[in-house]
Amino acid sequence: MKKIVVGFAALFSFITLMFLPINASAHTDNSEGYSKITMDRDKLHVELQLDFFELGRLIDFGVSPGDREEMLNTALEKHRDAVAEYLDSHVEVFTDGAKAKGSVNSTKIERRVGREYAKIGLEFPAPSAKSSIQIHYSVFFDDNDTMHRNIASYDLENKKGQFIFNTEDRELNVGKDSAAGQFFRFVQLGFHHIMIGYDHILFVIALVFGARRITDVLKVISVFTLAHSITLGLTALKLIHFPAAIVEPLIALSIAFVAVENYFGFSSKYRFAVVFGFGLIHGIGFASALQLANDVTWRSLLSILSFNVGVEAGQALIILILFPLLVYIRRFQWSTVVQVAATAGIFGIGLIWYFERFFA
Repeated sequence: MKKIVVGFAALFSFITLMFLPINASAHTDNSEGYSKITMDRDKLHVELQLDFFELGRLIDFGVSPGDREEMLNTALEKHRDAVAEYLDSHVEVFTDGAKAKGSVNSTKIERRVGREYAKIGLEFPAPSAKSSIQIHYSVFFDDNDTMHRNIASYDLENKKGQFIFNTEDRELNVGKDSAAGQFFRFVQLGFHHIMIGYDHILFVIALVFGARRITDVLKVISVFTLAHSITLGLTALKLIHFPAAIVEPLIALSIAFVAVENYFGFSSKYRFAVVFGFGLIHGIGFASALQLANDVTWRSLLSILSFNVGVEAGQALIILILFPLLVYIRRFQWSTVVQVAATAGIFGIGLIWYFERFFA
């Protein structure tokens, strides 16, 4: 009996620790933002996307999660001046060392990856072609979210690239970011993305539960990796597009399906095909963290490659923790009870997520 309790506790603790934040409030404390920086003849444009309710911790919009989108839009527009005042000192553009005066010219609510984002258009005077451009970004870092990241993509005539703002990297010198720096930042982003992507984590756990040997794990994870790498690249490069309203419920459904398949084994001979198909869907979900504004360049390909490396590193860490634990537990007769209970839990979470996302 003691061994049964230990087994249950080990698996329950692992899964519970992974999913503690699921039912948390609207505040993420590891939010992601997005910036698209472009320029025309007269203006430099910064299209900023920030987690609306994270921004609401600084500006009282007077709305709550679950309110209709039109109410959120009204609240955002009503508080445009407060938003502009905050961003004036937290998104700063410098040309040749002098701060440019910016203004908010548009606001809108957009739903992205199951969350409401404030899409805010900023305008600055266009610098001359030979001017140096620096962008200082400090949104949320010193206020309420030190783990915040903003994935920026810029296309300013002959200067194109990607950058990730975080609490340590707050300044972008446009066109001067090194390839090595970009590589490591996007590896970190990929790793961070899967560590907070609880649906992707749970799918990997379900795949590991269905494997008996390490070779089985390597085969099925290799198939999953190949599939999601394909659609991650195609989606990030805007060669394919599927709305989140379709993709997110399917990701949740894939978790429930693999859990059922693990229990009944009715499609075991088609397992690789099933995993490949679901991997294609998960790849589209992974790409939600990337936003490439410019045409395909070697730097945009570097961003995608390094992001994928980070995702694979996260997957490897999950497997290294979970599979040895499963191997140990399977030495005991009661292991079947533990695995069935865990499989039922995975199925239940996947099904709940499916209905939540389908009816969102």
